[in-house]
Amino acid sequence: MRRNSSAECFAVLETIFSSGFEAQLAYLAMKPDEAFKVRGLRASSSLRGRRIIVKVACRRGLKSLAYTLLEYLHHFKMIQEAASRLEEAKYPWPRA
Repeated sequence: MRRNSSAECFAVLETIFSSGFEAQLAYLAMKPDEAFKVRGLRASSSLRGRRIIVKVACRRGLKSLAYTLLEYLHHFKMIQEAASRLEEAKYPWPRA
């Protein structure tokens, strides 16, 4: 017996980074992931200064949508931490 398809879920995730450089790093790092085709899942992003706007449409259920958003959030956090460490390496002394 075939299950009924789930309703389509939508989400918009907007992340504001501390610098345009961090936002661009995150955007360029995640952009190739959007090229992969997964049945029932569409994601697209745009870069606007320090902001990344991600739009997700999912027919795979709410849980799949939540996992997709969680992946984006983990990715953004990793980029912010890496950029912060690069900044610390560049300026090892406290900045005034």
